[in-house]
Amino acid sequence: MSQEPFTRFEVELEFIQCLANPFYLNFLAHSKVLDDERFIAYILYLEYFREPEYAKLLTYPVHSLAALTLLQQPQFRADIMNPAVAQEILNDVVASLNPEADPGQPQIDEKPPQQNGN
Repeated sequence: MSQEPFTRFEVELEFIQCLANPFYLNFLAHSKVLDDERFIAYILYLEYFREPEYAKLLTYPVHSLAALTLLQQPQFRADIMNPAVAQEILNDVVASLNPEADPGQPQIDEKPPQQNGN
């Protein structure tokens, strides 16, 4: 039994959801994809995901659509080359998903403070 190939819409949906991952954006930047005119045109084409009938299908619509906006900005496409920028975005995403988190808590890339004694 063979599986049907994915539809174009399914591929686009999967791709835009991947945009919520800042380290995927960093990977794309290092792959030299982000400044390709075809990629920029594709990002503009994906704007249809802002329509409520499509946005409701996104797992993380706020983050996916924010990335879609940021990718249209040349400065962001340059900045996301820096892994520290990707980490900062990831920290913001994690914080937004856990509004009860203590801002003084270590971020996911930080080590907890050392305890003296036991």
